[in-house]
Amino acid sequence: MEYLLYWLFFEFIGCSIARVVIPALSFGRVYVHSPSVAPERFNWLGYRRDGAGRVVIARDVAGFIGFMIMVVVFLAIIFGAQPF
Repeated sequence: MEYLLYWLFFEFIGCSIARVVIPALSFGRVYVHSPSVAPERFNWLGYRRDGAGRVVIARDVAGFIGFMIMVVVFLAIIFGAQPF
């Protein structure tokens, strides 16, 4: 059960959000490691550079970043809808 919740929030939702938002905000200079590509080595922060010099983010780190983006947007919607 715990693994299912982890997979749902971080791997599925978080990674999906990060795969869209991170390249858009960085104008394509940063992207998330594709699940269809063989696993590669990342530094201890979960980043590395590819052959073209772009930054690649590991999927688990991207899932956490995407989840944090989702939480911030959710809180902005909740507290932004409150009248003064």
